[in-house]
Amino acid sequence: MIKIFLFKSGFIRSIYSFIRFVYFAHILKKYSFLHDDKKNEIEKIDLKALGYDNSSDTEPEKYFNKIRDYEKKALIESSLNIKNIKNIFSGNRSSLIISPILSCRFINRTKVKVLSIGPRTEGEIFNLVGNGFNQKNITAVDLQSYSPLIKVGDIHNLEYLDNTFDVIICGWTIAYSYNKTKAASEIIRVAKNNAIISISGTYAGETKGSIKSTELIDLFKKNTKKILFNLAHNDFPDGQERKHSIITLITEK
Repeated sequence: MIKIFLFKSGFIRSIYSFIRFVYFAHILKKYSFLHDDKKNEIEKIDLKALGYDNSSDTEPEKYFNKIRDYEKKALIESSLNIKNIKNIFSGNRSSLIISPILSCRFINRTKVKVLSIGPRTEGEIFNLVGNGFNQKNITAVDLQSYSPLIKVGDIHNLEYLDNTFDVIICGWTIAYSYNKTKAASEIIRVAKNNAIISISGTYAGETKGSIKSTELIDLFKKNTKKILFNLAHNDFPDGQERKHSIITLITEK
């Protein structure tokens, strides 16, 4: 109950997550990245064997290098700028995909198994805890991790058994996938029947990483029982600087 009370505050989540980040990443040097060049040569990874389908405009052999360099900069370098602490560590943005789930009052938040894909920091995990989900039942996976609460893994090859999770959130991740169809199929595979999936992306026209809600719907349509929430970019007022695509659905398997 104390964690729920404390983690309802974005400010407390920010400070707590930031302190833990400094401790794990900078003091203990725990940072790791999937297929890190310290472990093997990224240039030799056969992405086509992993399911690369040319949906990324980056050549396969350069894909992980580019993602690694971007993610390291976005987390390791940007995080030490005091101005960025709230944005990076509060987990506030994840509220956009968590909120539709909270309207489902039939969910027993203390018992359901939750998967967070691509949280980047612990802020998203603590935001879930602040909304009543049991931290012991939350699994988080990302291409990079400094935290014992976030496992290093790949959305295209989730290392979990079929039908494991009751709730899955995936914010601003699948749009950067090198095979969105494969990534979506993995999310469905590890989700239980009647699981709730809440997934999002930014809409920015034709720029890289932009995705429409219709694209998200198409990725999951074969296993969608019902769409609970659908926010499309054209729902935003003209002139809105940042537009999101958010889909929350119930699975059918």
